[in-house]
Amino acid sequence: MIDMKKVEAIVQSGAKDAVVAAIKKVGVGGVTTYQVQGQGAQDPPLVGQYFSRDMIVCVVDDPKLDDVIDAIANVACTGTKGDGKVFVTDICDALDICTKKRGTMDI
Repeated sequence: MIDMKKVEAIVQSGAKDAVVAAIKKVGVGGVTTYQVQGQGAQDPPLVGQYFSRDMIVCVVDDPKLDDVIDAIANVACTGTKGDGKVFVTDICDALDICTKKRGTMDI
């Protein structure tokens, strides 16, 4: 079985579509996006005030990981504070509910 990684990218809302396009160009078929709110660790503690961002989630086979991360960084970086973060975690297994196929996300 090929190792898989979950990539969670928090990006500025205006960059979401470009980031998704860049991920798909690398060869990742599926993504999930949703709006999130939060504060970075270095942001001043503003009670009840959060920054709006978009989170893009995809699961990739390990060999594609560096290409996906590079694609996200190249598109989402404006060079200013608050461009976002990318988190990578291991995926132990995956199951397609209808086909019952397990493992790699390229199926």
